[in-house]
Amino acid sequence: MKSVPVQVLLVDDHYMLLEALTARLEMEPDFEVVGTACDSERGFFQALELRPDILVLDIELPGRGSFTIAEELRARLPAMKIVFLTGFLSDVFVDQALRVGASGYLMKGESTAEFVAALRSVMKGETCFSAAVSDRLEFDPSEGVFQVKSQTLLNDLTGRQMEVLRHLARGESVKEVARSMTLSERAIESHKYRIMQKLGIHDRVELTRYAIREGLTVP
Repeated sequence: MKSVPVQVLLVDDHYMLLEALTARLEMEPDFEVVGTACDSERGFFQALELRPDILVLDIELPGRGSFTIAEELRARLPAMKIVFLTGFLSDVFVDQALRVGASGYLMKGESTAEFVAALRSVMKGETCFSAAVSDRLEFDPSEGVFQVKSQTLLNDLTGRQMEVLRHLARGESVKEVARSMTLSERAIESHKYRIMQKLGIHDRVELTRYAIREGLTVP
């Protein structure tokens, strides 16, 4: 009896990468690319509509933050595996990926063969990390989970607060952040206040410098 291929949804804002990954996966009889998207909103709604087995998600995307939509999708589609594929390595981002229950954090510099092998491992119930990511992790046997070795005040922020901070670090105004995240300006101001309280920071300029220093903006 012919097995049903693993259905994959690819979300990345680099069209050429989407084409390359789609072509590579289509060479494998056990995979089927059911859709692609270039921004987080389209990826979110396609995931809800298509219900793929695996969602491959870039971290830096136009629209709402990838970690925010990943968290929402995990709640609505718990059986779907989420794998982050990025060119940006940061302890903070790895920690966020683990928090939202990602099944993998892969670097774009790896070969497509390694990418395919990782997706196969994910479908077996394994958690897959690129070698450079694994070096930053340790396994907690009491909790049965991986965690980032380094701990900073940023670990106390929620996913939504982290998204607000990243927008602010790009120099966006409160109004622009509110528009990007489809929230009210009052909500953004409230998030900003709580972020500054948690980090012990007292002004916007210092907050921006802190975010840049901690690697929350992609060069």
